[in-house]
Amino acid sequence: MAMTGSGEVVIADGHRIRKLSTDQEQVSTLAGGGAMVPAGGTNYADGSGSTARFYGPKAVAVDAAGNTYVADTVNHLVRKISASGVVTTLAGKAGVCGSQNGVGEAATFCTPTSIAVDKMGTVYVSQGSGTENPIRKITAAGEVSTFIGKASQYAGGISTPWGPIPTYYPVHLAIDSAGSLFAADPNDHVIRKYSADGQATVVAGTLLPNNVGGDTDGVASAAKFRTFLAVAFDAANRLHVLGPDNSGYPTIRRIDSDGTTTTVVRAHSCTLQNGIVTGPPGTLCTANQMVVKANGDFLVAEYGYGGSTYKYAQLRSYTPQGTSTVVAGMPSAEGADDGQGSSARFDRPGALAFNPSGALYVRDNGNGAIRTAQADGVVRTLGKPDGHCTAVTGMASEFLALSGPDSGYLRFNNGPLATDSAGNLYTVNEERVLKMKDCQVTLLADLKPLLTTSTYVFMSNNASGISADSKGNVYVSTLKGAIFKIDTKGEVALFAGSVAPAGHADGQGAAAKFAAPGYMTVDAADNLYVVDGLSDVTVKVGPTIRKITPSGLVSTLAGNPNAASGYADGAAAAALFTVGSISSGETASLAVDSKGNVYVTDPVNSVIRKIATDGQVSTPVGQLWRYGYAAGTLPGIINRPAGIAVRNSTMYISVPNAVLQVGLP
Repeated sequence: MAMTGSGEVVIADGHRIRKLSTDQEQVSTLAGGGAMVPAGGTNYADGSGSTARFYGPKAVAVDAAGNTYVADTVNHLVRKISASGVVTTLAGKAGVCGSQNGVGEAATFCTPTSIAVDKMGTVYVSQGSGTENPIRKITAAGEVSTFIGKASQYAGGISTPWGPIPTYYPVHLAIDSAGSLFAADPNDHVIRKYSADGQATVVAGTLLPNNVGGDTDGVASAAKFRTFLAVAFDAANRLHVLGPDNSGYPTIRRIDSDGTTTTVVRAHSCTLQNGIVTGPPGTLCTANQMVVKANGDFLVAEYGYGGSTYKYAQLRSYTPQGTSTVVAGMPSAEGADDGQGSSARFDRPGALAFNPSGALYVRDNGNGAIRTAQADGVVRTLGKPDGHCTAVTGMASEFLALSGPDSGYLRFNNGPLATDSAGNLYTVNEERVLKMKDCQVTLLADLKPLLTTSTYVFMSNNASGISADSKGNVYVSTLKGAIFKIDTKGEVALFAGSVAPAGHADGQGAAAKFAAPGYMTVDAADNLYVVDGLSDVTVKVGPTIRKITPSGLVSTLAGNPNAASGYADGAAAAALFTVGSISSGETASLAVDSKGNVYVTDPVNSVIRKIATDGQVSTPVGQLWRYGYAAGTLPGIINRPAGIAVRNSTMYISVPNAVLQVGLP
């Protein structure tokens, strides 16, 4: 995060560089596209505005002319964005990690992490490794040299059961109004000032071997620091650092010119969740970026975390007294309240399914519940006194909360739902298929014996999708590549695919191959549609949508199994999909309308894809890489869609903390 001379704020956000206006009323994208990038490789392109590509940039800096410099971390580059939004590469070679000096592409960087620019246009960049953490210097002409070969005297360490692994973490850089470079060192737990020839002076903290740091305020030599998240100067040329105290909770501290250190703002009401500090908006608990505004207030980026996913992201302004106000971003609105319309609350709703009476079942992952939404928007909770079921009996916890050691394997989008014409509700929990009839849950089938073979398959035994046809047969997909059919007598038989290493092959029944199939749906003619390719990162089988006829003949409806995850509309075989993965926390869902059009959620790119009956793939809902909510004329904007269901000419989509309704043309 960096501030321009006119008071605009530039922010690295995902794979984009965004900008907050001087009046703090408008957020826009300066450059880059925000799509997920597959592991490995690069996401690199120079160009104007949204045509440019970045890969996980971690820091930005702004010069006096309004140019923005970007530490394009995963691409191993330093990029420059002109005031008009044109992106060029200042130095480095895309995808190449190194520390070679030179001009432009002849130089190399390795995960550049912090960046600063002085009033002469000289750029400084920090990086780290197991043996050194240099500060690199780049002239306006793109000539790269090593300013400091090893910024820290002592290594930090990554904890392991066998002891710490020495690691030199990158230092955090900032430049004062006189052009002096400062570095907050998370390894030595000190703050240094550098002269033009690279001579270092410790400004605050004490350099000692085996120094574990602390959070003590006081004069320069008495001050203690743990690590750092951000550094910035105020209008009075005083350095401020954002970093954790001894409890691990963030503080904002001021370092005067003589090194005297004072804590200005301290986080409050923080908790730990899975070892990660969390807290509601306005507590500073999750702050990770900071600049100091002209009036002395602090603008910080905060994010909400819970249940293995981010719940909100905000920019907030803090006074030196600790009072905060929201500047940009919506707060999290999760909850468990029943009610009508906007008075109801959800927490990460996922799978959706209609029962014959027209009520919509909603898997409410965060609350460990199943909710019902009526046509008039009234939301109730199964198992509560005013719910569709006043009490759920039998295997209720397994059905509602997905209890079990591996039941959260698919995380955010787990617990698919299906209904039959008799109104029975089905789900899966690990290898078990569960049925709820008249509010009593029973075990329909245990697939574990069928999934356990002598052939090694690099997948868990989890069932991953479920659907029911018009005759009452239930179909279950499994991550190991087999799709089973459970008939009305409860007898289980292999329907398509087999328990085998992941692959892709069309064909009849067991001759077909799948690569970790996921959610399913069924059309009026009892054809099944299956999301396939949840293992694409592991076994390099691209995401596709498969079709299975009632006789078990498998074909590829759309997508390219030989291509990586991506986004491309067009003819069926040329279309590209992103469907998530078994470890991504978000996976695609399916629905089919009365005309035979198939709809696919893409929570990664925040869009809904449509596969028409002629095979053409389009994007009718949502806009690529735009996250949020904007109602009105399609395509609108939706945020990370999870579950989907279609009834008549209306589509229903679950998104974080809400269920949306979309009128189809």
